[in-house]
Amino acid sequence: MSKSVMVATGHIQPPPADALLGAVRLDVIIARGEALGAAWAYDLCSPFWRLYVNRQAGAELELDQRRMPLRAGRAYLLPAGLRFRTRLAKGVREVWQDYIHFEVRGIPPALLRKLFPAPVELPPAPELDALLAAWRAGLGADGTPPADLGQRLRSMALVHAAFALGCAQATVAGRTAWASWLTLPPTVAPALRRIEERPDQPAGNSELARACGLGTRQFLRRFGEAVGLSPARYALERRVALAADALARTDEPVDQIAARLGFSDRFHFSKAFRARVGLPPAAYRRMHFCAA
Repeated sequence: MSKSVMVATGHIQPPPADALLGAVRLDVIIARGEALGAAWAYDLCSPFWRLYVNRQAGAELELDQRRMPLRAGRAYLLPAGLRFRTRLAKGVREVWQDYIHFEVRGIPPALLRKLFPAPVELPPAPELDALLAAWRAGLGADGTPPADLGQRLRSMALVHAAFALGCAQATVAGRTAWASWLTLPPTVAPALRRIEERPDQPAGNSELARACGLGTRQFLRRFGEAVGLSPARYALERRVALAADALARTDEPVDQIAARLGFSDRFHFSKAFRARVGLPPAAYRRMHFCAA
């Protein structure tokens, strides 16, 4: 096919890197401010990301028995799947925290773990400060956001800018893994779409391989190279993430969430959810909106 015909029919194939990056999405789950008190004492391991910006000093995280103070006015990115404890420092009664919970899609979980093996304190950046100020100006006095498209877009812009700054802080190993991923042909994209579109009907390896036009062994190798997980493990992580989102943002019954996402029963769902998140579904729902 000539180049002119390709342009006329819209069938120009993007370079592999563009095709991979075109599937990357950052989705905001909740974005608000809140006064933290003594009740801000949690053991967390969530399937979504967090952006924290505290207006005062005094809040801190504990990771692997290492204390990490959150400095006033500095932005922190906390990767999904990271286990940490939250608390206020001794003698501190209250700290105001602005925070956004968000999800990163389209980047393999194993690659994200190499890029972000630990929380990231973002460097001062005028562009981030400007976006943060505009977003804060749209919050209510109690930190609640209005049901407003402009405020939603400001929170999305803030998350994208913070994530871009975070990527720039990646280690040499993380940058090497990123460069390697960008050279991979997007041959497993149909399998990823199938997993996303029908989470209630987990597909076997042979079905996913056929969707990609590959033999099963070749598909498993390619999927492992691109995603860093087996298809079954990746599909389970996505189902748990969707369940966490439903628990946090809806009053849909737990049994219904389990059935809708293809778990055989509530026991199976609760076991898988707790293994991934560290809490049973009901407890996760109870604490989500009061835990930043």
